[in-house]
Amino acid sequence: MPFESRASFKRLFPVVWLVAFFGLAFAGTSMTPPSTAALCTVTAAGWVFVLLALREEALQIWQQQRALLIATGLLELAIAVSEAASAYRGLAPPHPLLPQSLLLACWPVLAIFLADANRMRAVVTVFCAVCAWHFFAMPIEAITGTKLSWHPVALLPRAAGPLNYQASGLAFQSYFFPGLFLPLFYLAWGPIYEGRVFPGLATRSAAMLALPLIWLIPVACVQSRSAFAGTLAAALLAIIAAHPPRRWRAWLAAGLLVASAALVYWVLFAQNKSGANLRLAYLELYLREALDGHWILTGHGAYRDPGPPLTVPGTTPLEHSHNDFVQVLYSFGLPGLAAYLTFLAALVCLVRRNFTAKGEYWPACALVALLPNMMTDLGIHHYEKAAFLVTFAAFCVAWSNLPSAKLKP
Repeated sequence: MPFESRASFKRLFPVVWLVAFFGLAFAGTSMTPPSTAALCTVTAAGWVFVLLALREEALQIWQQQRALLIATGLLELAIAVSEAASAYRGLAPPHPLLPQSLLLACWPVLAIFLADANRMRAVVTVFCAVCAWHFFAMPIEAITGTKLSWHPVALLPRAAGPLNYQASGLAFQSYFFPGLFLPLFYLAWGPIYEGRVFPGLATRSAAMLALPLIWLIPVACVQSRSAFAGTLAAALLAIIAAHPPRRWRAWLAAGLLVASAALVYWVLFAQNKSGANLRLAYLELYLREALDGHWILTGHGAYRDPGPPLTVPGTTPLEHSHNDFVQVLYSFGLPGLAAYLTFLAALVCLVRRNFTAKGEYWPACALVALLPNMMTDLGIHHYEKAAFLVTFAAFCVAWSNLPSAKLKP
């Protein structure tokens, strides 16, 4: 291949790969991508390109992010062992490769490609456009029932005041929004506010700090209690981090905001959702099953729809535990849970070391927005949450070696 052609291919391939990766991430269902084969092809192609053309960048990732890479490898191994044990026991998976495993393998490639400033700027722009679409689409869906998403699943009728449907804007029910697109907002808003992308863009401090609070409006339309709580917590964290309140009036305003949000939360959702008793009963049931000596080392295999037929007598059957960590223990066993916690701990250490310790809080806001939904529903088992965790890891790694251009308000 001529030199000019090789140079053009080296510039073009990362762009095509990013388009393919985020297309598969945004267009999947709550459990699987549009095509597992396509995701496998994208994963393999990305690694082949990196190992052939960007070996120095890959070596730098290994030297600087060894803990996160090792944690990822341990989690991949635990999932593979669990899936092999499930197949041996006759519980053959519908796919030869679990989509979450493929996603986890993508974050180093994604981080290397996003290290280019122009590509990162383009991705942040796409994230901003997707978030803006959500802001307008979700209220329309929730009030009128007009379907604006590209996902085929119908809206769920669930009246709550003026809201007639549990909507999510480009998603199914509440899963995709709090799992992927809500924390995605902080990956778009944070780097812009900190001046990491578009440093010449004139941004008013008050307007940028108000954005997270304004998002409480479309989040309410999701009718997801955990999404609402996560948005409020992350918004307050962003505001307090940018302007530490020193007067009693600031704390009083924050308290009134929390009280008002709690009232909205209760009026709109508390009478309209399954109670905590049902969730706790299944959490306890799945935890007991997970701790069974026959399954604790391998797990029962990854949750898939339809899930295992576990039923608490006198209640409606639920196909999973509605808790990220209990479900990981149930699916992948104790080694899988240990590896998963190690992976999350490595992410938190990365955020603390390279961002919060330097006064930059948008990665912490993204995690805070995601955490409540992981406590009350599935975590990495949901495809969109795995896609976010991978994107989040790549973002943090890509920015780690770049100096902060934080704009002082």
